[in-house]
Amino acid sequence: MSGFGRRRRRRSSRRDHQSSRAPARERSRAEPSGRTHRLPAIVVLATLLVAGGVADGRVGRASPSKVTSVQAQVPIAAPASARSSAWYCPGGPVTGATGEGYVVVANAGDRRLTGTVTVFPDKGDSRKTPISVAPASRASVRLADVVTSAFASALIEFDGGEAVAEEVTLGALGDSVSPCASSASASWYFAEGVTTRDASDVLLALNPFPDDAVVDVVFSTEEGVVTPQALTGLLVRAQALTTINVGDFVQRRESVSVSLVARTGRLITGRAQTFDGSAGRKGISVALGAAAPGPLWYFAEGLVADGQAERYLIYNPGPAEAQVELDLALDSGDAEPIRLTVPRESRVAVVAADESRIPKGVPHSATIRSLSGPDVVVERAIDGVAPSTRTGISLAFGARLPAKRWATAAGAADDTTDQWVVIFNPGPRKASVTLSVLADGTPLVVGTAIEVQPGQRKAFRVNDVTKRATAPMLVTADAPVIVERDLYRVKAPGLAMSAAVPLR
Repeated sequence: MSGFGRRRRRRSSRRDHQSSRAPARERSRAEPSGRTHRLPAIVVLATLLVAGGVADGRVGRASPSKVTSVQAQVPIAAPASARSSAWYCPGGPVTGATGEGYVVVANAGDRRLTGTVTVFPDKGDSRKTPISVAPASRASVRLADVVTSAFASALIEFDGGEAVAEEVTLGALGDSVSPCASSASASWYFAEGVTTRDASDVLLALNPFPDDAVVDVVFSTEEGVVTPQALTGLLVRAQALTTINVGDFVQRRESVSVSLVARTGRLITGRAQTFDGSAGRKGISVALGAAAPGPLWYFAEGLVADGQAERYLIYNPGPAEAQVELDLALDSGDAEPIRLTVPRESRVAVVAADESRIPKGVPHSATIRSLSGPDVVVERAIDGVAPSTRTGISLAFGARLPAKRWATAAGAADDTTDQWVVIFNPGPRKASVTLSVLADGTPLVVGTAIEVQPGQRKAFRVNDVTKRATAPMLVTADAPVIVERDLYRVKAPGLAMSAAVPLR
C-alpha cells in the first residue's frame, strides 16, 4: 500500500436545515421525525485526568466529572505508565473493488511495544497475528493477509501505552482514514448515511467480548423514524463481527441517521459508506461511530470552493428538540453564529454554500454547541468533484475535547499524497504548537513553532518541509488545541480527513 497506510508491498441534499434567519426562499428544512423512542442512558467509564493532557474547551464552564465522562467516549491513547492498552477498530472492506483494509499503529512513546492483532471477519473464525512497534515508529497489518472475507474488524492489544491506532481503506473509490476506539460502549450513533441507488451504507458491529450483546437499531430518515423488527433485539454474537446493510431496511434514502443501543453488553460500531460515481459523487468513507451525543463538537478544517461541497450534519437522537449554535472561525473576517432548532429524533443539514455568512474561498473552523435540550451528534461531509483538484468524499466526526498532545498513525507526504495538519485554538490564550514526524525511531521536528491565537486556526502543509512515504505525526502544544490531519490524493480520488487522536 503506497501513501498513508504502509510502504508498497514488495510482493503482489434533498432535506436541509431550518435556521433562525431563513430567507423567504426556503433553503433548508428539518428532516422530519416519526415517533419517540426512549433514549437509553449512556454507559460512562471513569478515567483520570492527567496534567497537561485533555482539557475542556468550554473554559471555566465544565466540571471535571464532565471532562472525564467525555474522555471515556472518545478515542484517547493510554498514558506511558500503562502496563497494557487496547484499540478496537470496527473495520471495513478487506479487499476487492470497494477497497483494501489495513490497521496502522504509531508508537509515540520511548520504548518498544509488542502485542497481538486479532482480526474478526464477517464470516469465519477470528485469527491472530503478532505486532511490534519501535519507539517513534509505526507498523501496519493488511487485513487480507490475516483473513479472507468481505469485511473485517480488529482488536489490537499492547504491553504498554502511548500507542495510536487508525483504520485505513485504499482503493479505486478513494481513500479513508479513521481513528479506532480506545474503549467499547453500549451506544453508537451516526449522523450521516445514504442508501440511494449509487450508494452503499454498511454498519459494522464488533463484539470482542466473551458474552453476546443484544442491540436495538433505529434509523431517522427524511421520511421519518424507522424501527425494523429484524433489528430490534438483534443478537451480536460474542467475539465476532456482525454487519448490517442499511439499504436492506431503508431503501433509496438521502438521509439516514442511526442510533444503535445495546440492551445488554458493549460493542464497537463503525460505518462503511460508498458512492460509485454514477450520480456524481464517488468515494469511500470508513469511520468509527460516536459513542454518545455531546454538547460540543470541533472541526478544525472547512472550505467552500468550486467543486467542493461542505455540509454539517447535526443529529438529535433525543426525546425533545435541541437548540444548537454553529460558530465559525474564519481565516479572514468574522461571521455571526448560525442558530438552529433540531427536532427530536431528526437531523438537520447546514449546507455551507447556502450560507452567506460562510464566504467562498475562505478557510474556516467550526464549533457546534448545544444551547438547550438534548446533546447532539455532528458529522462534517465534504464532497470533492471537478473542477476541484481534491476529489472524493470525507465523512468525519468532530473532535470532542481540546488537548495538548495529539498523534496520528497513518499519513504520507510525497508525490502522491498531500498531508496537512490543521490546528484550531478554542481557548482564551495563545498556543504555541510543534509538529514532529515519527521518523523510524526519532521524532523529527518539521518547520518552526506555530503560533495560534485564541479563536483562530492555522493550516500546515507537511509536504513543504519534508517528503516521506510514511508520515505519522506527533503534535504538542503549550495550551489545549484541536488537531485535524487531512490527506489528499494527487490526481486521484482520495479525501481522508479526520481528527487526530489525543494523548494523555
